[in-house]
This record gives sequence, C-alpha cells and structure tokens, in this order.
Amino acid sequence: MTVRGVLAPLSGVNFVGMRFARDLSRAKARRRRFGQRHALMPLLLGREEPLPLADASRGLALTLEELAEFDGRPLPDSDERARLFLAVRGRIYDVSGGATFYGPGRSYHKLVGKDATRAFCTGCLEPACLIASIKGLSEAQVREADRWVELYEHHDKYKLVGAVRPPPPPLRGEEYDLPAQGAEQGAEEEEPYSEDERVELAQYFEGSRKWKPFRLR
Repeated sequence: MTVRGVLAPLSGVNFVGMRFARDLSRAKARRRRFGQRHALMPLLLGREEPLPLADASRGLALTLEELAEFDGRPLPDSDERARLFLAVRGRIYDVSGGATFYGPGRSYHKLVGKDATRAFCTGCLEPACLIASIKGLSEAQVREADRWVELYEHHDKYKLVGAVRPPPPPLRGEEYDLPAQGAEQGAEEEEPYSEDERVELAQYFEGSRKWKPFRLR
C-alpha cells in the first residue's frame, strides 16, 4: 500500500482523518525498518515508543529565509524546479518525492519552505498558524508534531537534509541603515511581529475553527 493509496480515499476529511492516514504510514515504516509487526494499535492509542532520529546538525543549516527558497519555484535559466523542503521541530526534510501533495498548487504546499511546526501540532493551515512557535500549546498537541517528524524521518520517499539555524546577527551599525531607496522620507519602518504577537494571531485562528485543517483537494 502506497502513501498515495492511503491518502487518496481520505479526500475531504479533517485533521483526525489525516492523523489516521499518517499513523498507517508510520506503522508501515515501523514494520519495514524496525520489525514492529503489530505497530498500528499502539500508534492509534498514542502509546508508541519513540524511534531514533538522525543528527540533523550534520546536514544543511538553513535560515528560515534560505529555507523559503526551496518551495518548488522554477529555477532561472533552467527547466527544473527547486526542491521541496519543509521543517518540523527545526528539522528540515526534502519532500520532493511527494510533489503530488507538496508541489506548487497542491494541498500541502502551504507547509513547504518554512518551519510550520505549530500547524503540525494543531492542524490549522491558515497563514498565521504556519509558524515554528509551540508557545501555549498542550503537551498532547506538541506530540502531534513529533509524530509528523517520525513520518518524515522514516518515510521511504522523504529525507532528512538538515536543520534550521538562526539568522546571523546584524553587522555592526547595520541596524542604523538608511531606508530603502524610494521609501517616503519620514515614513516609519514597519516593525516585525514579536513571537507573542504571532502566537496571539495563531491562537485567534485556532480558536475560530473557521479553517479547514489538512484538507486534501
């Protein structure tokens, strides 16, 4: 049974259905790679033992800005496209093998090119929810992200490629740069949202239940 075969019949289901499909794939990987013949029931009951993870620090180290470039965009002077990378819990995975789901215009493309750990915890795919912060989430919700990590880590089509790294500190005096050319004189630069503000916005959408969690086309 392929992952596509597991997911395809679940078109239009909610996050609960997607978690079930995910756990079927995890059970398959556990049987194949670790000899766990009866893995499915512990997974469905949430009583599974965690699997070992590779050292992500031995691979690529990308800032979130750099990660954003791996979103399947057409490459200049080429017929090829960029690889499809996503990050969960700071671990970066190449999901190009699942372009049917993660490619441009596909259901999960919103998750590509960013660390959207919070979305994996809650199932909310609104733009405000596609952030790395898990602040304010329950332990059970955070465990959902860890289960997605297991799926990507031991999947036969996806590959761990590295880890997210913080951006380098600004050069001395860089914080005093003049406004960009063409900016109106006297206009104030827009301050980036703080983590608390981003989390507050995410919580608004998570609480509204107006979003469609992990819904396939």
